[in-house]
Amino acid sequence: MAFNGLVKKEGFSKRERLKKDKDFEAVFKEGQKLWINSVLLMIYKPNNLNYKRLGIIISKKIKKATQRNKVKRWIRELFRRNKEWFPENCDIIIIPHPNLLDLDYNKLKNIVKEKILSLKIKASPNDKKLDS
Repeated sequence: MAFNGLVKKEGFSKRERLKKDKDFEAVFKEGQKLWINSVLLMIYKPNNLNYKRLGIIISKKIKKATQRNKVKRWIRELFRRNKEWFPENCDIIIIPHPNLLDLDYNKLKNIVKEKILSLKIKASPNDKKLDS
């Protein structure tokens, strides 16, 4: 449902997910790492696709499955609603730290927005990488 192109697309389709081990390994091997306030580690690597892909890795250091699922939902929602914040044409892996549970969703969203957008401003317009 589009109203003359004014509604931004907020879906999270299957093609936007990192699923294969080889894709995860490539991002770990060649990707840039970015810590976001000691609560999220974001690793990203440019891809040859015209869209971003997201992979989430949750450690069992977050003890309860319900908490791990909640964190995954938060990260997916953050990505889904704010794709423009993230680097263009990149594969992105996000690994949350257990301290993330001390925050609420809105606090997390504000921290991520502030950090990523400040890095985008620092990057030159021709540069597709975010450098910290």
